[in-house]
This record gives sequence, structure tokens and C-alpha cells, in this order.
Amino acid sequence: MRIIVRLLFVLLPLGAFSQDIHFSQFYMSPLNLNPALTGVMNCKMRFVANYRNQWAPVLKSKAYNTFNMSFDQKIPVGRYDYFGFGGTFWGDKAGSLDFSTIQFKLSGSYSKRMAGTRTSAHYLVFGADASLNSRSVKFHNAIWGNQITSNGPDVTLPGDPSTFDPGFLFADLTVGLLWFSVLDKANNYYFGMSYSHINEPLQNNILDVPGNNFTPAPLFPKLTVHGRGVFAINKK
Repeated sequence: MRIIVRLLFVLLPLGAFSQDIHFSQFYMSPLNLNPALTGVMNCKMRFVANYRNQWAPVLKSKAYNTFNMSFDQKIPVGRYDYFGFGGTFWGDKAGSLDFSTIQFKLSGSYSKRMAGTRTSAHYLVFGADASLNSRSVKFHNAIWGNQITSNGPDVTLPGDPSTFDPGFLFADLTVGLLWFSVLDKANNYYFGMSYSHINEPLQNNILDVPGNNFTPAPLFPKLTVHGRGVFAINKK
């Protein structure tokens, strides 16, 4: 057991990074998973709503809250191909400092039929999205060292006089690729990948504030590989 534990510590990565919102059922938020999934559905229009509330029993009103809404639609092109377009709006707020991000993005895709018969089809899909993001944090909600007393925190005492509440906008770009196959009415599968934050937007775009020497922190590119299949066990 000791050898196994030591090996795990050696093999574990030296750093771990988390940068994007996520839902446990990530496949139920398709436009956030891969822009190539825009318009890929067995209907003409789709509306999706997601909500996540995390650490509520501990943080109470300061819990982590994430909501997401999206709409997408597909339009036939010729006899077999499709254009897909959609829009997504999501917001995320975390902790007592109200660290918040709001995003609005537009996505589009093109589905090209590669092969198929009357009851089956195989498609290659190209997709991309562009978003505008707003990020803010309220440092005035923090408890500073001079507000700590022998009786606990006293928020009536003045905090750090240099505190400010930064907020800024940034643009973001994502591209995606998808292959999906409809084998028949009951069986289908897909697999794809997306490449997010290709423009590496800055996450602390407040370098021009006097007296604040921040190290630039870009939102690094992220590669997502995913797949899913639906296969009927029998006719029922």
C-alpha cells in the first residue's frame, strides 16, 4: 500500500488548472461542449437550460451558482446538408467576493453528408463560436487583516484603502470538429473535439490601474475530446 501511495504522488501532475464553467451532465449543455454540436439534433429547434448550485450547505447565500441558456436551429442546405446556428448566455458567481463571469456567444456549424442510405447517414461537421465576456470581482467584500480583532472580524473597521472592484470585457473564440453517424431510428453515435480560447484572452486586464503591477494571466487554450452513443437493446 505504501508503494502504491508513493507511486501515485510521483505520477500526479505538479499543477492542476480549472478555468471554465462545467456541469455534471456536460452533454446536456452541447453548445458549451463543442460549437460543432450546433444544430446537430433530431429536431429543427432546441432550447436548453441548466443550473448548478454548489457548496450551498456551507456557504449559504455565498454559494457557487452557475446558469446557462442556449438556443440553436438547423436549416437544410440542398438535399442532405445543414447549416446550424445558435446563441448561448450563461453566468457564474462564486464566493463572498462575488467573482462573476457573464458570457454571450454566437455559434455556427456546417454539416456535410459524407455517406449514407435511405435509413442511415454519416456527417462531418465544422463549427465555431465567438463570445463577449464580462468579468468582475468585489474586493470590498473581503475581510482584511486590520479588520481582525480578538472578538473576530469587525467589518465596521476600514479595510485596505487601495481596494478597488475591477471589471472588464474580453472576447473569446472556439472552433470544433464532429463526426456523427445515424445508423437507424434507434441507434446513433458521435465523437468530436473542440479547441477553446484560441486567442488567449487576458483574465486580469487591469494592468493600467496605477499602483497595481499584475502579471498577465491569459486564458490558455483548451482541447476537449468527447463522444457519445445511443444504442437500442431491443425494439422496446
